[in-house]
Amino acid sequence: MKDLQFEVISERQAGGGLLDFNPLRILCAGYTGRNQEEVRRHVAELAKIGVAAPPQVPYLYRVAPYLLTYDESIQVQGEKTSGEVEYVILVTEKELYITVGSDHTDRELEKLTVDKAKQVCPKILARKVWRYADLKDHWDEINMTAIATKGQNRSIYQEGKLGLILRPESLIETFAANKPGTVLFSGTFPLKTPDLIYADRFKVKLEDIVLRREICHEYRVEAI
Repeated sequence: MKDLQFEVISERQAGGGLLDFNPLRILCAGYTGRNQEEVRRHVAELAKIGVAAPPQVPYLYRVAPYLLTYDESIQVQGEKTSGEVEYVILVTEKELYITVGSDHTDRELEKLTVDKAKQVCPKILARKVWRYADLKDHWDEINMTAIATKGQNRSIYQEGKLGLILRPESLIETFAANKPGTVLFSGTFPLKTPDLIYADRFKVKLEDIVLRREICHEYRVEAI
């Protein structure tokens, strides 16, 4: 896997510029809500489409590094795939970086095996990253949103503050994810819509209302 290059945005510390990052392993966390009632809601959402509950929560899935992309278009097999907005941790030797991403997943295959359902779809990242050190003191107030577009219909698909999900330190400790080169997807919120949307376009966004900035990425989904 070749290095990925990200633009570092840092208002509180000198040295923005570019980050060359060599992804060595991708970890996709699930069921990571701080509120266990919300976690059970998410489990119930998946049960609607036949996905069995995990053996424990939080839970971790591992996928191959070649799936990572920040392209604006992806190709998938079949019509029933969907994204999930997640904050994403990039672990380096010196510090942690944060961006936004989508754990795109095949929902039909997920009924049979979650691991393979995650492995067959790209994992999408934004091109910009923030230093976690700049965010720690107001982490819980950062907003995260997903917007799904299907045909002419555009819907707020997921939305909430990062205070609803386990913090980076907790995820890294829980999953022993402190090795440089690790990409850790955080897990996500319950849906704002009644059902899954197999979107034509999917937009994910982190909004830092304290430092007045945002990271967002939108991508098209083409079924082949």
